[in-house]
Amino acid sequence: MNSSPKHRLCLASPLFYPTYGGSQLRFMRYLPGLRERDLEVHVYTGTPHKKEITSAEEGLHWDRFPVGEFMPDTEVAGTPVHRVRLPDDKGKHRTAVYNSKLLECCNNPQHRPDVLQMVGPLKPASIPLLKQLRSMGIPMLYAVTVAPPKPGRKKWFSRSQREEVELFNLLDCIVTNNTPLREFVRAIGITTRVEIIANGVDLQRFHPADDPQQRQPLRDSLGIGPDDIMITSIGGIIPRKGPDLLLDAWGRLAARFPNSHLVLVGPRKDLEQSGLRLFRKKLEKLTRKSGAPERVHFTGLCDNVDEYARASDIFVLPSEREGMPNSVLESMASRVPVIITPFKGLSSDLGTPGTHFILCERNVSALSAALQQLLENPELRANYATQGYDWVRQTLSIDKSLDRYANLYHELASSRTP
Repeated sequence: MNSSPKHRLCLASPLFYPTYGGSQLRFMRYLPGLRERDLEVHVYTGTPHKKEITSAEEGLHWDRFPVGEFMPDTEVAGTPVHRVRLPDDKGKHRTAVYNSKLLECCNNPQHRPDVLQMVGPLKPASIPLLKQLRSMGIPMLYAVTVAPPKPGRKKWFSRSQREEVELFNLLDCIVTNNTPLREFVRAIGITTRVEIIANGVDLQRFHPADDPQQRQPLRDSLGIGPDDIMITSIGGIIPRKGPDLLLDAWGRLAARFPNSHLVLVGPRKDLEQSGLRLFRKKLEKLTRKSGAPERVHFTGLCDNVDEYARASDIFVLPSEREGMPNSVLESMASRVPVIITPFKGLSSDLGTPGTHFILCERNVSALSAALQQLLENPELRANYATQGYDWVRQTLSIDKSLDRYANLYHELASSRTP
């Protein structure tokens, strides 16, 4: 428990639960712990644009509200959520509505925060907003959680980079979850204060099964027997995460290991977004090509990720770029051996390759070989599982991350301009 006086924290994110997003889910899991550390937290958020809305969100009928109108407050994890209806399409108007209503929220004496944590995309169009918030004396933080994609045309990137530097230098602090992300921030000329706070794991929620029987109900629901091997990947079904690469690699082994199942846990972005139609067809083709489509399981978005982690025998993340991927840490905490590829953003903060996880090249042959290695050797699986489990428990508890965040929020709130 922090001994600092209570301060009001606003968590501002264009999207929030039930909309899926790794960084949004992580901060959602932090909410109870932040309240325990003398922070009065509330969330400001919007609605997804029409091309990304899920069937679950459609059922909430957000479209009944006019654009720019606040909906009745709800609660997520015991925290008040102020949600504004945003325009359905991407673009400057959507950003303008989000920014103007955030400013309105911060001007409301009932909601005015002592410190503002921004999550999700932060665009140069928000420069006027940040200037106004600074003039109001509200300290602002931004979390950089995923390595950036490669820049586009040199001319475009140069202009974008200048705007990004101006934007980020208006913040009071940038939080990254590992060293490479901090180096990226510094490399493009940003001089704002940067703090590294690793993603923490909730060890109460993510833990090994007490006995094999505890894992079986979920496995039974998928048709996975107690002697079968459950290979799991967790994350949105999008090209960056590499589910196609994993499907191809596992497909090469499916006939040789008929007791293996591949479980892809996460929202089907390939089904929801029209721009991913070709990617969806590729996944369907790879599933058929494996010769064992009945052993490929897409779960969609689910709230019991911890149960999937506990029920797994191997976890794989063949992502192109990440920050500090929670799914890796949570699998380690569940005592599951992990295979990852050298994604952009990988650092020693995640552990040591060859000790805490297997690191293999990001291609089908290398990933297939790493999978085969674990499928053939139960003792090796147990060794990686134990080493990863010990590492996470010793170094990456959620309590350590919450202490760091809470202390930072209290510090900035205490130094704000009246």
